[in-house]
Amino acid sequence: MDTELTPYKVDPTCEPTPAGSRFALGGVVGDWLDTVVENWLLPFPRANPAMTQMFRDRDRRPVRKLLQWSGEFAGKYLLGALHVWELTGDERLRQTIQGMIEELVTAQGPDGYLGPFPPEARLTGDNWDLWGHYHTAFALLRHYALTGEERSLEAAVRAADLLCATFGPGRARILHQQQMNMGLVHGLALLYRYVPKPEYLATARWIVEDSDIPGGVQFMRAARQGKELFEFGNIANRWEILHFTQGLVELYWLTGATEYRDTFLRVWDSIRRLDRHNTGGFSTGERAVGTPYMLPGEDKPNWPNIWQRCIETCCTVAWNALSVDMLRLSGDSTVADEIELTLYNSAQGSMHPSGRAWTYNTPMRGWRLSSADQISAHAHPGGPELNCCNANAPRPLGMIRDWALMTSAEGLTLNHYGAGVLEAPLADGGQVRLEQETEYPLEGAILLRVTPDQPRKFTLRLRIPSWSRETKVEVTGEPSTGETPVPPGAYLSLRRQWQAGDTVEISLDFSPRYWAGREECAGMVALYRGPLLLAWDQRFTEFDEADLPAVDASALRLERIESDGPGPRPLLLVRVGKGPLVLCDFASAGGAGNPYTSWLPAVNADPECEGPFARSE
Repeated sequence: MDTELTPYKVDPTCEPTPAGSRFALGGVVGDWLDTVVENWLLPFPRANPAMTQMFRDRDRRPVRKLLQWSGEFAGKYLLGALHVWELTGDERLRQTIQGMIEELVTAQGPDGYLGPFPPEARLTGDNWDLWGHYHTAFALLRHYALTGEERSLEAAVRAADLLCATFGPGRARILHQQQMNMGLVHGLALLYRYVPKPEYLATARWIVEDSDIPGGVQFMRAARQGKELFEFGNIANRWEILHFTQGLVELYWLTGATEYRDTFLRVWDSIRRLDRHNTGGFSTGERAVGTPYMLPGEDKPNWPNIWQRCIETCCTVAWNALSVDMLRLSGDSTVADEIELTLYNSAQGSMHPSGRAWTYNTPMRGWRLSSADQISAHAHPGGPELNCCNANAPRPLGMIRDWALMTSAEGLTLNHYGAGVLEAPLADGGQVRLEQETEYPLEGAILLRVTPDQPRKFTLRLRIPSWSRETKVEVTGEPSTGETPVPPGAYLSLRRQWQAGDTVEISLDFSPRYWAGREECAGMVALYRGPLLLAWDQRFTEFDEADLPAVDASALRLERIESDGPGPRPLLLVRVGKGPLVLCDFASAGGAGNPYTSWLPAVNADPECEGPFARSE
């Protein structure tokens, strides 16, 4: 099968570094990766064999009792596992993935059907069957892209052919569970680049157009009318629509039609301004609601209003994926700031310290409850841990591969700071090794060693976070910009003849800053140090939440201290001023089962200091 990629009509501004790149991440992220691989990704398929067995049992009697979205679990798990494998190269994980791919390929129906439902409930029933096909075929396509195994591509093609023969002009409309099943647009657009069958592109475009006529979700129409995402309607504002929105930007790159791009930009920007929480997480009750300030209740912060105010892990994963595409589209360093905020706080906060559990809801205040407890109705016979978030949660960690180091017309762009080594090819055919010595995200000092395979002239762009008010950069001992300050919220371009022994010393400003709350969070602040949100956790103080002292936002002083108590150690522990208030990083908060909060009572807060990147004095 000829699979040379179909060229885009409009190229993204930047892209992940190509095959042949190597990542060996250490520090905080390296520890997380080790934990996730060892304690979750490797044992999960063995502990939950129903994840793939349900595909083989679909024609057996009695019919398995399935959820509408049961077909998504295998695809979601594989997407996260494939990302992490690409990042780590772990051979055991490769073998685990290979086994699951083999099970799915052999379970595919003669007509290309790749779901778990019996004949009477397939594709056009009330199930999210196209949603499941989207995730599963996407995983097969990504497996092919990484391995070149044609069986994976052929299985994705057969599934797509079935879907295109079922839906389209003169055939079925996608009206059932539309906001979920429209994710198919993304899958078809991705597949078209590998196998440019006209029907893939035509069906994707038809789904977009058909969704705007009576009976559809009216998604593009709402965007054209200038509405915010939360105003699109109680179907079109659900989080699943984000994967459809990813399909829109793929269609823009493939066709050049600017309406697709404009809708994508509107949705991303609306979430960033109105629905992305202080944690970097997205959704309130699994949808956009137009405010990031809705807190759980006072008495039992996770119940009974969890369903109305939850920040679901799957929603945050979709926001992370959407933001990676936004970074590819825009080349804007502040988008990478957003991805980093999500990674270090909401995404990683969904993981239990052991790596053996994940949350469904990672609230701004409350408790960290296992998704196996909160959405226990997802569990299947033979799949006690199966649920949407358990399958999906590791993906943002693996997606570091897609944004950490990128290429553009200007050269290489370094977005990810953290201990480890990144190796990538250069445009002139050479190679470069980037090695970082740093405690980041705990401290802002970074020593970057730049080692090309031979002296080479190229541009290396460094992300200067929008929260780093005063940044210093020295290249092999010389200031990079002379007397000119290094601007925050932009890239610093270093073009020179690089050679072995060259170093770049980066000093990022870790001065504390705050986000002044509004609405339900009025009179409170969210505190940040570098990329990390801080939180009060009951186990690190002698007082309870009702007795929290007010933070003086006009005189913020943080002192890093060591944790010497029992229980899992936080990544970061700081004392606020000279008082009794001790805070930890948000990802660690609640790790021992204690209540926590990331919104803190405050005085003297400037209401203009709004958002996680506000640089308060």
